[in-house]
Amino acid sequence: MTYEELQGWLSYFEKRPVGWRDDDRTHKLLQAQGVKEKAVNIFPSLRAIYNSQIKKEFDGTLDVNNFKQSAFFQQILSAKGGDQIKYD
Repeated sequence: MTYEELQGWLSYFEKRPVGWRDDDRTHKLLQAQGVKEKAVNIFPSLRAIYNSQIKKEFDGTLDVNNFKQSAFFQQILSAKGGDQIKYD
C-alpha cells in the first residue's frame, strides 16, 4: 500500500468511522423507545457523520452554480472590449 493510499484511507475513516451505521441504527431504535438524547452525545462515532452534513468542507474547487449567480460573473458578462478569445 502506498503512502497516498494510506492517507486516503485515514481521511475516509475520519469522515466515516467504523461502525457508524450500527450506531445510527441503534440510536433510531432508542428514539423509537423514547430516548431524547442527541445521537452525538450517545455515540461519538456519529459526530463526524452529522457534522459533515451540517458543515461542508472546502475542497478548493469552484462551484459553478454559485459562480454563475455571483456579481463578479455578471461583470464578466457585461465587459466590453479587451482581448478577444478565439475559439477553434
